[in-house]
Amino acid sequence: MPEDLAVFIDWENIYISTVTEYGAKPNVSAILEKSREYGRVVSATAYADWTDGDFRQAPPTLYSNGISPRYISARYFPGGRSQKRRTNSIDVMLAVECSDFLHYHPQVDTYVLVTGDGDFIPLVSLLRSRGKNVVVIGVSEATSYHLIESADEFISYASLLEEERAARAREREPKKKVSDPYGELVRAVEALKKGGKTRVLGQVKQQMIVQLGSFDERNEGFKKFKDFVVEAERRGLVNTVDQDLELQVYLPDEKVPEAPESDLAAEEPRQRGEEAAREPARANDGRANGDRPRRDGAAEAETAPQEAEEAPVAAEQAGFDLAEDLTPYEFGTITRGVARLRQPASYVEIFGSIRELDERGELELSQEEIREVIGAMLETGFLKKERAKPYEKAKASGTFYALDRDRDEIRGVIGTS
Repeated sequence: MPEDLAVFIDWENIYISTVTEYGAKPNVSAILEKSREYGRVVSATAYADWTDGDFRQAPPTLYSNGISPRYISARYFPGGRSQKRRTNSIDVMLAVECSDFLHYHPQVDTYVLVTGDGDFIPLVSLLRSRGKNVVVIGVSEATSYHLIESADEFISYASLLEEERAARAREREPKKKVSDPYGELVRAVEALKKGGKTRVLGQVKQQMIVQLGSFDERNEGFKKFKDFVVEAERRGLVNTVDQDLELQVYLPDEKVPEAPESDLAAEEPRQRGEEAAREPARANDGRANGDRPRRDGAAEAETAPQEAEEAPVAAEQAGFDLAEDLTPYEFGTITRGVARLRQPASYVEIFGSIRELDERGELELSQEEIREVIGAMLETGFLKKERAKPYEKAKASGTFYALDRDRDEIRGVIGTS
């Protein structure tokens, strides 16, 4: 008897992704057909504001395919550069109802999440911790590669369309020659290099999925993608380097950049926690006797002092106005993100916390705009400079920044606690 499975669809995310990348609305029949390969669909729900634009045409199609449309009202925040829309309520409702379903339906073994939003990584972790199999279906070009890595299996939406076309044309066209996975790995690294993108394992695998439509290292006899890449390195096709707390992939003839040396790096303790290795952008959690933030990577220890001195200065001169150029929602989101950091924090940590909000879809800011925001917070005194040691026994001090919680604007956002 096939296993039971439940399908949860972030309709807004998948709709925008397919229209943007392929110029077409999501094919719900293809999504359900692929889901049925993993078991019997006992529940399927799609979440969106069905009164909004093109979404209002979707419910009849969803009903006809056995998918229940779940209405979540969207909220708008006027002001700032443009009218911004808050979509977090959709994500929260999907996560809450999925968790509730997990509690009341223990017989369901597989969960299919149709989304590319990295906000669902905690939900994926929860489901897997309860022994459930988690399959993510999303548009490869618009899916967080951290979400891809956290799931048991990722299915590219393009592969669903390809499977449908292949099924219709199977009788008319000869079989395509199977691509060499190692050759595709090299091609993926080359593509990322040309695009100036990071070559971490998740990004490389995502690029391979874009190229092939789908890719699973288990079909090549490997339990993890890292093992597949290591085998390619053994064959002399690529080089792997442990850089910035993540394994990055380079071409054999490519010069690997070396981080500059510094006294701080030489004195930095070498021990790292597993959490810091997985999420270098949050390396601010370590402390030396609870007094000062401990840097969990040499690269950050080397870079933070220099960027902390130079980048804010350039940002201050850009004329960025927090009140005019940010909506209240954006300002509150940024401020709460900075407040969650251990104080005082380095410029790198503050920049990383804001960039993470952008990657999760909570903000729409370029890297230059993030620098301008930090510069404006310094200029207005929301952030104050402090000289501190990066860890207790360090001989040299660096420049760090603390949020001024006594300011009325800050207290209005994060409260007095």
